Amino acid sequence: MSCSAVSSDGTIREGKAVILPNAQAKKEDGKKEEGKTRDDVFYNPAQVFNRDISLLVVSVFAKIRKVEVEEKQRRREESAKKAGRPSYSGPLPGLHILEALSATGIRSIRYAKELGEGPEGIRRIVANDLDETAVAHIRRNLVHNGIGSCIEATCGDAAAHMYAHKARGPGGLGDAGYAVIDIDPYGTASPFLDAAVQAVADGGLLCITSTDMPVLGGNHPETCFSRYGGTAFKAGYVHEMALRLVLHAASTSAAKYGREVRPLLCLSVDFYVRIFVRVFDQAIRTKYQASKTGVVHQCQQCESFFVQPFGEVLGDANPKFKPAKCVVPGMECPECQGRLKIGGPLHIGSLYDSDFVKLCLEACEQGSSRFPGITTWKKITGILRAIAEETVDVPLHYKLPLLLKSLKMVPMPLRTFRGTLKALGYSVSHFHREPEAIKTDAPNAVVYDLLRLWAEEHPPKGMPLPEILKKPLTVTKPIEWSSEQDDSTKKKKMFPQNPPFWGPGTKAKGGSMPSEAAPVEDTVARGVPKEAAETETPVVPTEATEARSEAAVSTVVDGGASESRQEALPETAASEARSDAVVASTEPPLKRQRCEGEGDGVENI
Repeated sequence: MSCSAVSSDGTIREGKAVILPNAQAKKEDGKKEEGKTRDDVFYNPAQVFNRDISLLVVSVFAKIRKVEVEEKQRRREESAKKAGRPSYSGPLPGLHILEALSATGIRSIRYAKELGEGPEGIRRIVANDLDETAVAHIRRNLVHNGIGSCIEATCGDAAAHMYAHKARGPGGLGDAGYAVIDIDPYGTASPFLDAAVQAVADGGLLCITSTDMPVLGGNHPETCFSRYGGTAFKAGYVHEMALRLVLHAASTSAAKYGREVRPLLCLSVDFYVRIFVRVFDQAIRTKYQASKTGVVHQCQQCESFFVQPFGEVLGDANPKFKPAKCVVPGMECPECQGRLKIGGPLHIGSLYDSDFVKLCLEACEQGSSRFPGITTWKKITGILRAIAEETVDVPLHYKLPLLLKSLKMVPMPLRTFRGTLKALGYSVSHFHREPEAIKTDAPNAVVYDLLRLWAEEHPPKGMPLPEILKKPLTVTKPIEWSSEQDDSTKKKKMFPQNPPFWGPGTKAKGGSMPSEAAPVEDTVARGVPKEAAETETPVVPTEATEARSEAAVSTVVDGGASESRQEALPETAASEARSDAVVASTEPPLKRQRCEGEGDGVENI
């Protein structure tokens, strides 16, 4: 089944939503002319998964929210009865949702038509956009889809709208605030985080996307720090680090207002990161923020890294909060004596709520019978299964091909490396977008001990860092190599390949703007000078650049050795991040709200 369809008249069908074309007729001299379309609305099937999984997550959250609201109302009524006063009725049942950067409104329309109304559905949706042309287009789409009063299209600055509808503080809306806020900009979400964490209701859900992967991937560490409060660098765990930086920015923004951010589901997908978190009014819980925040010390010569938390919590019933003890080895790597560089601060706590992931998987079992509009069930189920088997409380990961390649060692079966770590009593798993990841709580020295043992049995030729082999083992010999169970079929289901020629499409110029609105040129390439935007040549995505991590899963899990996959890897983690920069650069900056220093146009549709 196809994810979406574009008909001959330009209308787009995705799920139960039908979006009208946004074409503008134009002559060569710039004047409008009937019969000649300037450009159709940009539509990217790659973002169907983003909207599909958002629909699933919001539906599961709606059920949880319904139970919590009913319990809260019951306690209010009991308290009011004891005090002899009228009870507060609370808001009407159903979710109050804000889509802050709506563009065509396709996401809001899908929420309304596929979640339905009622206690476990939608009460009201606000679809906001800064562009008057986009808002007019949203209203046409609402009429075309037969949407009644449950969706209101508004035109205004997204941050200003959220500041004007704060849930907390003087004049705050309280429980009447937004239960769900969805922010999916083109580029960084950082300009909207401060407003979003204040506008969402107590226990509400924030759905946040960031697509500025060149920044989050380490190409511009100074820009990354200004946006997310932490620096990124190029390493094998670059995608997980990007995810943790965005989560760090959201949680620190909320902590300033006595609000705690709890991750439900945080994903690194294709050319963007997507986080689903709940925000609670629990000032006392913000004391745990330091223990869930840290920096990473990465060796510049080998793949060794060390995570240093900022705080330590002793005890559960009566916790004591203390500064963390230093766990990093100093200025030099203990394995190769290379210099260490520092990245972060970043979130080092859990990325998921295991119970919530289970509920999402249970919802997947209902499949198309509950959500016939969702078409990416295979990918959704695969990534949720991968997350369910991922080690929860271990930040960052190694990649076996990079470990071996940095030392020019003979390829080693991935199952053998993981199985031996498990036999030694350590937990080990993949990362949900990296089937070759080694996510383990084993000390860095133990990881390199296994490499030293492998080198004894399979001596490398021309090893660039011989001092690593000279270091004494910290594990006790003899060590027997163990192998994980062959679960290649299961792995293929968890890491499905993207279709050929998949990826972000070329830029769409969008429709013309009203005279009183911003000029079209200012909305074509946010953060890019007009001259550069006019001469820019789009990069055509290829299967190789878009599906690197999935392309050779069978080679790893079936063949055992990582040699074939190793050849397909970039020479360094730096080139991997550069590939991400190429991927992200192909995203189409359509018209929407402008962000400082980089565009945040419409969502990639």
